[in-house]
Amino acid sequence: MTSKSEEGRQTATTRVAKIVEIVGTSEKSWEDAAQVAIEEARKTIRGIRGIKIKDMTARVDPNSGRLVEYRTSVNRSFGVMAED
Repeated sequence: MTSKSEEGRQTATTRVAKIVEIVGTSEKSWEDAAQVAIEEARKTIRGIRGIKIKDMTARVDPNSGRLVEYRTSVNRSFGVMAED
């Protein structure tokens, strides 16, 4: 059971998450751009277990009309650890 103590502090069973948006880019695919974003996030965030794809965009070469860069916006949430 989650409850607040008289001092207003939450008990240890309360969970708080932080959401970070990361944009990865790739010349290969949107999937590869998402993987680039995850790999970059892993440098500073531990325990990544899932992501949410927020948006996918691309840059088009004006001369050839071909896709030349894929961009994937990824929302990554992770638990916030309480300071003792």
